[in-house]
Amino acid sequence: MEFKFDKERLEKLEKLKKEGIEPYGSRFDSEMHSIDIKENFEKLEGKEATVAGRILAKRDHGKIKFIDLQDEEGSIQVYFSEKHVDEESIKTAEELDTGDIIGVKGTIVKTKTNEISVDAKKITMLSKSLLPMPSRWYGLEDTEKRYRKRYLDFTINRESLEKIKKGSVMLSRIRDIMKNRKYTEVTVPILQPIPGGANAKPFITHYNSLDRDFYLKIASELYLKRLLVGGFERVFDISKNFRNEGVDTRHNPEFIMMEAYQAYGDLSTMLELTEEIVKESVYAANKTYKVKFGEKMIDLSKFQIKTMEELVKENTGINSEEEIIKRGKQLDSKVSSYGEAVNAIFEAKISDNIIDPVFVTKFPIEVSPLAKKTSDDPRFVYRFELYIAGMEIANAFSELNDPIDQISRFEEEAKRKNRGIDETQEFDMDFIEAMSYGMPPAGGVGIGIDRLQMIGTDSKSIKEVIPFPQLRTFEDQ
Repeated sequence: MEFKFDKERLEKLEKLKKEGIEPYGSRFDSEMHSIDIKENFEKLEGKEATVAGRILAKRDHGKIKFIDLQDEEGSIQVYFSEKHVDEESIKTAEELDTGDIIGVKGTIVKTKTNEISVDAKKITMLSKSLLPMPSRWYGLEDTEKRYRKRYLDFTINRESLEKIKKGSVMLSRIRDIMKNRKYTEVTVPILQPIPGGANAKPFITHYNSLDRDFYLKIASELYLKRLLVGGFERVFDISKNFRNEGVDTRHNPEFIMMEAYQAYGDLSTMLELTEEIVKESVYAANKTYKVKFGEKMIDLSKFQIKTMEELVKENTGINSEEEIIKRGKQLDSKVSSYGEAVNAIFEAKISDNIIDPVFVTKFPIEVSPLAKKTSDDPRFVYRFELYIAGMEIANAFSELNDPIDQISRFEEEAKRKNRGIDETQEFDMDFIEAMSYGMPPAGGVGIGIDRLQMIGTDSKSIKEVIPFPQLRTFEDQ
């Protein structure tokens, strides 16, 4: 396959080479970013500066040339006259195009139009662009193309770049919180012999040297719990999970999850931890607890706590168990118990409409095979899911540490699978053996980092916070 470069730019590339100018430079020590110069202009005026970046636009005014130079933090105007620069810089300037990456050494000044600029003394070509950039003003109008050509999206749509940077700030704050709470960060296997720790359809791969199938990790849970058995008291893992499921604005087949487990803790321990992580990570990126999400404002200074059963009764007006089971079966023919009915109604009618933060507690045991039963009603377990903006952000348990009970839960999961429910827990005999040596009571939580970053960056699609999201091929489209 022949790749087609822009003909005019190729000609300019050859001209640079003939002049002895390297079109693809090496190390260039840029001392400042555009924002440093603009924010500290009064102190820096008249001083020398070294900057580097991509040319967004260029304008010629006789023998004076103006360039808008973009770096990671923003952009700044560069101008130069042939009177000020050396001969190599003049030759370089003649072959410049938008998209080229250059280094500039010059003086920090303010032009007659009062624009902070760099008066260039030397220009160094660092990378010649051989394809024309899309229009700065119209950008990439096709959303799918924006995600597919993410490098162009970040260059043209600075909001896209800032969302990724904000997400990084949030992730750093989360790690700071965990460090302050004395959690140990660990890693767990990505390739696992049994897909455990969550109800999900896994990706399957084959391990040639062992001649057996393995599964990409759907959760870290069962490995982190093994660490509790081994004597670790506070552990967490931030890594990718892989679930062979649909792609939409809230789901990507690979996503970042933080899972944390605290020995001798419980659901309330995880509730406190989760609230701090959500509030403080969003605050770190936005300097406020009240953030815009689409057309709504979300107040992260207040978190409600409500049981799933309570929410179902409030929103349907139905109080009798018989009627709730009837309504649940209307929504899902596989419903066979009160707990499954409550869960079906909640997922179909309620969860998408929760905007401000709500910890939904007391989940049915049928959908929570790794959590402890509540003391007042064995049909439910000590579990919460945190919902914000209609999305599940976190999932937490008072962890089950009774191996006999755990075996029966795994057996119930097998029965559910036989009824045609695909997303069930596999029976993990090694985990049962580990738990049988004694696992301390514990609280555990999983937090969807990508979805949390959506809240913190006002992103309606999960693709906005993932640098390179999964996309359909051109052929599929």
